[in-house]
Amino acid sequence: MATFVAIYRGETIAGARLIALSADPTLVADVSARILQEHPGKDTDDPIIACVEQGRKHALRLITQESRDARA
Repeated sequence: MATFVAIYRGETIAGARLIALSADPTLVADVSARILQEHPGKDTDDPIIACVEQGRKHALRLITQESRDARA
C-alpha cells in the first residue's frame, strides 16, 4: 500500500488547493518522522482524545518504518 505526502495551500482547509504530491519513500519517512518529533502530542484528561492521539502517533511510527524499509 502506498503512503503519500501532500502540500496544500489555501485560506481554509475546505478551500485549499493541492500544490504537490509525492509517494517517494524517503520523503514520506522524513515527513512522518519530523511530525512525530515536532508534534509530540499533549497530555489530556479526555480519554477519547488520548486514544486518538495514541493511534495517530502509532500510525506515524508505522509509516516511518514502512517507508524506510521501502528505501532499503
